[in-house]
Amino acid sequence: MFYMKKEYLKVSIIAGMVCMMSYSCKKGEDKHQEAANPKAEAVLAYIKSMGFPASSIKDIGEEYLVEGDISFPKNMSLPAPDDPKTEQYYTGYLVSPANRTNIRVYVDPSMSGMLSEVNSAINQWNTVPNTNIHFNIVTGGSYDILVQDANLGPGGCGSARFPKDGLPGGLIRINKSYISGNSFEQRQRTIAHEFGHAIGFRHTNWAGNGEPQNGTDDIGTPAGAIDVPGAGGTDPGSLMNGGQCGSGASVLSDKDKLATAVLYPVSAANGSSGTLSTMAGIDIGLDDGVFFWGLSGQVTKGNSTLIYGPTSGYVLPAGKNFVDVVDMGIANTGYSYVWYKDGTMSVGSANDLGNFIAPKPYVLPAGKTPADLVGIAIAKNTSWCYAWYTDGTASVGNSTDLGAYRGLYSYSLPPGKTYTDIADVGIAASSGWCYAWYKDGTMSVGTSDDLDYYIPLKPMD
Repeated sequence: MFYMKKEYLKVSIIAGMVCMMSYSCKKGEDKHQEAANPKAEAVLAYIKSMGFPASSIKDIGEEYLVEGDISFPKNMSLPAPDDPKTEQYYTGYLVSPANRTNIRVYVDPSMSGMLSEVNSAINQWNTVPNTNIHFNIVTGGSYDILVQDANLGPGGCGSARFPKDGLPGGLIRINKSYISGNSFEQRQRTIAHEFGHAIGFRHTNWAGNGEPQNGTDDIGTPAGAIDVPGAGGTDPGSLMNGGQCGSGASVLSDKDKLATAVLYPVSAANGSSGTLSTMAGIDIGLDDGVFFWGLSGQVTKGNSTLIYGPTSGYVLPAGKNFVDVVDMGIANTGYSYVWYKDGTMSVGSANDLGNFIAPKPYVLPAGKTPADLVGIAIAKNTSWCYAWYTDGTASVGNSTDLGAYRGLYSYSLPPGKTYTDIADVGIAASSGWCYAWYKDGTMSVGTSDDLDYYIPLKPMD
């Protein structure tokens, strides 16, 4: 049985300057050596104060290499005791829309022998579906990212800076001699991994690796780790897993691609996916925006009284048609769930409703069939699925058993409405209120058993 869980990939969060260190990637862990001067001793103490165990700190001369992922220059400026701590900040920056469609990459002559690997790495990111992130190699003039060879010490494979001020991380360093013995696939994997950092991704497995949630790069850009909604899981196939230089996944996983599409979606023009009577499904997103999936194959993100806003196409799993849909719902993970008339359900993104879980069976309370359903919605605080039926009853369950938690109970409608007038029902993330939409272009707000308890019937805009 499938239960919805809040599991995500991780992405960098940029949160104000506190210190200087750079994200890097290596093969193994080493013990640290003692600092050679008072300044270095202060840096070493600072590293330990951030929660890094001594066993993960290695002295490599001019800097400390920590967890194989972060470098601290021994002459770095340390934050004052009363400086803000990075964990207080959860407002981050990615590459801005104006800067993401043509990220200019200059490959330093020191990396000329791995130009094919750089091209392969860039191609991985450029071919992710439904995204507008795009890298271009330039041979002169201005550039946004410099890729250069650098001696990062034993075990150090590569490092990158994070986005800042709407620009991608400006420097990627590759330990060319160290990774030269790896296969072509693994060499380009290292480079692709660093490009991921440059557009904001933390390691998918940062927690499992014992990395702190908050770090910074070598020019002082702090980078925490927050969830990418709907890009679920501790993904062993993620190219953005750390500590796997020479052995990790060499291509972006499906979840890597989904996370990229979430963070860097293709801009959608404003429009409308139809009217309430032509919807395949409706539910309310994590930010209380309302998603209207039309039978036309278009989805609009609007609000509770307006089917107008960013509109784009959506697809269903192979063999499914828009008229096969009973309803859609959005979980607290950001995943979109869809239930079909043939008794199956699938899970994906708002634009690809089967790219996470392929169709699988679901069950209803005894005596009910998919044809009896008039609406399904997901409560964001519990991930419970609420279902309403044509006979005036409702049930509560999970995505594959719509009556698992509470059996059939009665619900009421606004005066003058019948159960078959319902176009759909959604549950708001912020309030938990149930929003009901009717085929005649009206809506009401209430509870699961009284659909106009809070706001009586009113027209849509």
